[in-house]
Amino acid sequence: MIRINLGKQGLGKVRFALTPLDVVKDLLFSLARSPRQLGPVWQAAATQALSARRLGLLAVVAGGGPRGYAPDFLRPEPSGFQMTLDDALHHVATTPEERIRYELTAAIGGHSWGHTAADRPPRLLLDAMERGEEYLAQRVASELEQFWHTALAPHWPGIRARLEGDVAARAAVIAQQGIAEAVNQLAPNLEWDDAAAEFRLATPGLSALRLDADTAILVPSVFAGRATFCGAEPPGTPVPRLPLIVYPVGPDDRLPTGRGEELIGPTRTRLLAELAQPRSTGELAQRVRLSPATVSYHLQILHRAGLVQRTRRSRTVLYQRVTTTPDHAL
Repeated sequence: MIRINLGKQGLGKVRFALTPLDVVKDLLFSLARSPRQLGPVWQAAATQALSARRLGLLAVVAGGGPRGYAPDFLRPEPSGFQMTLDDALHHVATTPEERIRYELTAAIGGHSWGHTAADRPPRLLLDAMERGEEYLAQRVASELEQFWHTALAPHWPGIRARLEGDVAARAAVIAQQGIAEAVNQLAPNLEWDDAAAEFRLATPGLSALRLDADTAILVPSVFAGRATFCGAEPPGTPVPRLPLIVYPVGPDDRLPTGRGEELIGPTRTRLLAELAQPRSTGELAQRVRLSPATVSYHLQILHRAGLVQRTRRSRTVLYQRVTTTPDHAL
């Protein structure tokens, strides 16, 4: 059990964040530790990207290493709600050497507060470490970027829309029931203890750990199967960070399922994915990189089919997908 004590004031500072690099780390970790959870399509896409680009070091480091711990510097602390891929990669490449040394030592030898099996670290990781922390950080950042563009970039609009939609749904719970109740709904192994003013995260394989922090950052994930944490360690950790808790996104039953993309086409499926929150035609055109005229054409069809609704705000027409999907197809 990991306990992260925030105090009453700390809960009020809890915030959400997301970044493309979080998606990369979650996909690679799931590929190494729970591939069945990914399904055959994502397994094939991730494996092919690693093989085609020869990203062996990334596979070893981000996959959890020999002891099941993936270094936290691969997931930089986000300064705002959304961190761009370039900013995140820059943070990885310039991670302080003492932080990298601490985390890689844990990856090879295990955390002093954790219980993991003893295996010999891969030669690839040891060779990279022998060339120094700066070299390793820059090479890992380069491989992260290559993996992103090969395996994930084409799917990012839909993934981002689902992540944003999940945060919007959690915000609605906060508005109606409070942030403590919203936290309790994030994952079965995560809860907020109001009496102790702390997060409690059930994590098999780790001994009891209690941390004090001013706040925490919540990150939704489309690949995580349960809540996990990173960033915060016991006192004395080099370059300490805020606790970051990754949780699985909730089910999204507002999008067509099964053969939905075959029925309405990939362009309209992408538009629906982006419409978890109201957007104008111009904003959608920028997000999906299509002309406003093309987006407007598809929006009219989706509106006639009852898949999206439109409202006027001043001189702007906003579109948003409806909460239920009609039975008929386009």
